[in-house]
Amino acid sequence: MAGEKYRDQIEVGEAVPKLSLRQLTYFLATANHESVLRASETLNVSSASISTAIAQIEEFLQTQLFIRRHARGLVLTSAGQDLAAHARNILLHAREIEAVAQRGPFRAAGRINVGCLATIAPYLIPLVLRDLQEKHPDIEMRWRADKHEALLDGLHNGSFDLIIVYDYDIPTTLHASPLRSMPIQVVLPSAHPLASSQSCSLSDLVALPMVLLDQPRTRDYFLSLFANRGLSPTVAYRVDSFEMVRSLVANGFGYALLNFVPPYNVYGHGTLTSRPLADVDRPQQLVLARLYRFRAPRLVDEFFKSVSFAAQQLTISTL
Repeated sequence: MAGEKYRDQIEVGEAVPKLSLRQLTYFLATANHESVLRASETLNVSSASISTAIAQIEEFLQTQLFIRRHARGLVLTSAGQDLAAHARNILLHAREIEAVAQRGPFRAAGRINVGCLATIAPYLIPLVLRDLQEKHPDIEMRWRADKHEALLDGLHNGSFDLIIVYDYDIPTTLHASPLRSMPIQVVLPSAHPLASSQSCSLSDLVALPMVLLDQPRTRDYFLSLFANRGLSPTVAYRVDSFEMVRSLVANGFGYALLNFVPPYNVYGHGTLTSRPLADVDRPQQLVLARLYRFRAPRLVDEFFKSVSFAAQQLTISTL
């Protein structure tokens, strides 16, 4: 009896998977592009091949993976989101095995899809790319810049393997590895009277015109700092553009709160300075986040080192 049980375990463990890497690749491309046609163009295969692969997966799993919506094309169901996360993980590990076979001893290699906050991406992503080219030329990074909410959605639906965001209101489904501290800065025109101070408090700012970066979680976080102390800021402008915030402040239309204040040098538009905000209990962190169910291949460890190194090079304040 014991021998039969052991034999059964071997047979189950060695059973050939019903789903292929090709089917998962076709499914994931469709999920990323929200379109069978665009997926077929990207992979250079027929639309019929992709549709067949998706139908075969749905038949095997006995569940619907996509919903067709006219405005957005194909949208993943909750079951589709789960499969996308697992499929992306499986394909990353498969590419890592291929890399070992092709190059001998382990070298970080493979493709990784990364989302980054749009406010910081122009300053961080080029540094990451340069470090990867120098240290890990076999890692291919595909990236997209977007807002916090869109990055979280993209991580959950399988569009990204990793995202670079601030650690404010991070869902419990994510594992976040700190990259660096990003303390809140009070951004001021260089000639502002408060620019001579070592730091600023919310009470210093409450009566002054505020230029608010009006993006959902960013806006809520900055306003909550005032609300938690029974204060209400004087919001003069609400804009969803990081560069517009910086330009309005440099031109003297108010102050802003930001975690990241790169140098601002635009001819004829004034200059910026920034001072730490004194009323913050815990500074925000810039983090590299992934789903807990994502079993990171070894290349992610090397990628994290490159991102962490690049993050340390950022100039986060303007003095």
